[in-house]
Amino acid sequence: MYVKIAINIPADSPFTYSVPDPLRGCADVGKRALVPFGSRRLTGYIVGVLDGPDVDNVRDILEILDTDPLFSSDDLAFYSWAASYYHYPLGKALHEILPGGINLTSDRRYVALDVSATPLNSLPERQKNILERLKALPKGMSLSRLQSLLANGPIRKDLSALVSANLVTTLECLKSPDVRKKTEQLVSLAVGRPSNARLSERQKEIVAYLERKGAAGVDELRACFGSHSPVVRQLLKKGVVALSHREVYRSSTEPREMRPDRQIQLNDDQVAAVNALKAGLTRKKFLSCLLHGVTGSGKTEVYFSAMDHVLATGGGALYLVPEIGLTPQLLHRVQQRFQGEEIAVLHSDIGRGVRYDNWRRIQKGEIRLVIGARSAVFAPVPDLRLIIVDEEHDSSYKQDVRMRYSARDLAVVRAKMSSAVVVLGSATPDIRSVYSVRRGKYTSLSLPRRVENRPLPEVEVVDMKVQRDGNGQFQVLSDALQSALHRTFSERRQAILFLNRRGFHTFLFCPECGNALSCPNCSVSLTLHAKANQLRCHYCDYSVSTPSFCPTCHGRDIQFFGAGTERLEDEIKMTFPQIRTSRMDRDTTTARGAHARILRDFDRHEIDLLIGTQMITKGHDFSNVTLVGVISADTSLNLPDFRAAERTFQLLAQVSGRGGRGPEKAQVIIQTFNPDHYAILRAKDHDYSGFIEEELRIRKSLNYPPFSRMINLQLSSLNQDRGRQEVDELGRRARTWSRNPSGGAPVVEVIGPAEAPIARIKNRHRWQILLKSDNIHALHSLARHLILSGQTKTLDIKLDVDPMSFM
Repeated sequence: MYVKIAINIPADSPFTYSVPDPLRGCADVGKRALVPFGSRRLTGYIVGVLDGPDVDNVRDILEILDTDPLFSSDDLAFYSWAASYYHYPLGKALHEILPGGINLTSDRRYVALDVSATPLNSLPERQKNILERLKALPKGMSLSRLQSLLANGPIRKDLSALVSANLVTTLECLKSPDVRKKTEQLVSLAVGRPSNARLSERQKEIVAYLERKGAAGVDELRACFGSHSPVVRQLLKKGVVALSHREVYRSSTEPREMRPDRQIQLNDDQVAAVNALKAGLTRKKFLSCLLHGVTGSGKTEVYFSAMDHVLATGGGALYLVPEIGLTPQLLHRVQQRFQGEEIAVLHSDIGRGVRYDNWRRIQKGEIRLVIGARSAVFAPVPDLRLIIVDEEHDSSYKQDVRMRYSARDLAVVRAKMSSAVVVLGSATPDIRSVYSVRRGKYTSLSLPRRVENRPLPEVEVVDMKVQRDGNGQFQVLSDALQSALHRTFSERRQAILFLNRRGFHTFLFCPECGNALSCPNCSVSLTLHAKANQLRCHYCDYSVSTPSFCPTCHGRDIQFFGAGTERLEDEIKMTFPQIRTSRMDRDTTTARGAHARILRDFDRHEIDLLIGTQMITKGHDFSNVTLVGVISADTSLNLPDFRAAERTFQLLAQVSGRGGRGPEKAQVIIQTFNPDHYAILRAKDHDYSGFIEEELRIRKSLNYPPFSRMINLQLSSLNQDRGRQEVDELGRRARTWSRNPSGGAPVVEVIGPAEAPIARIKNRHRWQILLKSDNIHALHSLARHLILSGQTKTLDIKLDVDPMSFM
């Protein structure tokens, strides 16, 4: 028996191994195996079973690491499709998809040899220090540990010299996984226990308890009998009880105490949407639906009705949201609606042990309803019948590191492979989704009215070019927004202020020499974080204390420009010292559960004003919010991206929709330096259809998506000159290979190479080559050729298929 093993390395194909006789009964697709790989032992994933070898010199697998598969053959087909489409090695993709921290890893340790007879005076000082460190630990030390102890530069060359001199050797060890199955000790009555054993009163109580229960965990006994260990030990000696172990599943601590779910009577539009979804679910065939409903139109109730139908008929459902901040409120509503149904939550804020347990229970069919952020699209749900992608337009569904996948797009692919129904819901659908409806690929469902016919908020646009304070400086808060905030707080209502930029000031500037304080590793300015008294880079996390003088000319007239959420919070507290304010951005939500705590406090009216970045614009439902302020609508509008207008419209429409969810009317104030831009004017009038028509005309004239497809080659090098030469050569190759054999226009349009908008990140110089075509096969074929031929020791190439960002 032979198996195909995918390993977490950049290899295009899996490797063939033989299965020794003792392991043949348990070598199944979806299980992990420990395999020899060169001099190391690595964890791999069984992705195929063969009757005979397809290569020579096949080695044996060492161990099967799972009793049950972590994924099925159907799941593997989906994972393989995703890895292929996004040009990512299958082994690395599986490593990302499966729960983290569960693999055995090979750990190379450096051990000092007996060097008592060897003169060490001739060794460089650095090598002497390494030997002293290693001699202090006879079991050896890893490279990373040694490097951390000797922090003055790389030590790999010194270690190699010591190994060559036979002063140090290396050992390959296995490092245990961080996450394992959790077990508890179980106490039960022993089989054939003596009937005449003399027992104390306390021992009799425990025996009687076990006779009723059959068995009990040690935590359960402790809760019932307090300090019980000595008593159990005596019973064990007398042969009355026996000890064993059983697995226990870890559970999430997602908060469950937000307000009770309201009973809602579906309106005619909702009923029509639900009936269409139920008809599709009954047919058990692939169906892709775009549910376009204005903010507050009750899309969630439509989702719930479809989920109810699936669960009642024994199927599985997957509910995706773009941000983990949405899950606490949503989870509570789901728990209220589906009482008695076990629910798995999968996102990055969930502990790895909980995620591992949830994953295995989902795969076994013990949990049929999964809620999560983008990575949950890979959850191994058996008999998957329904996938919901809420806020389907949101760019957070696109991962921009490692495997650069779109969970929104993969949800459609997975539904097709599973013959399931996928519902893409949004108040501001992605323009590609609208285009797919027009081409007949998606079914259109519409919710044109808010529940209970509540009105959409009134929107006022403020031209910030004429908003200046007494010193002639531009204001952070316009007069109109300040007046509206005063009115809102006097009426004991709540408000939301949106600014998609964190920090205090955007950058620091020296007027004497013209220097803007920038990151030494990246081509970006440093952002002031006032509370920490630091300047920080939001790309590489470089930080430095805020200087009192210019580091270039030593001038002391440093000026601050721009406003971030931290400065906005400071400004609010000075203007409205009596109100309760909270800020929600990446700086305030790093701790586990921080999203939930902030939203819970806001829901309980313990916060009057919530300030935040785009994480506050998505899907939240707070009935007491009657004012929404957009501090700067221009932040997204000025990005170097053909989607800038679409994203601006979506952000404005979505954040506006957070207001007026209750019985009171709401007001939205949008501050901008571009009050006549069509995206802002259409958002002011809640005119999604008008915006889409205008945007489609522009996209078609430029042959941008949805009228074409794109792949972005992200190129980087530590050596700017050598990297630029290789980038130019790659661009020439791309143009040669993209030529039409018949002499017409190129099948694939090659744009670039050009320097990336952020030309350097983490000391790597960056360029881009953009490939564009309406022929998807030609597009992917060219990209594959380029990455195979262009990857060198100097130049790193990353492919971003269907890119959502060009920064």
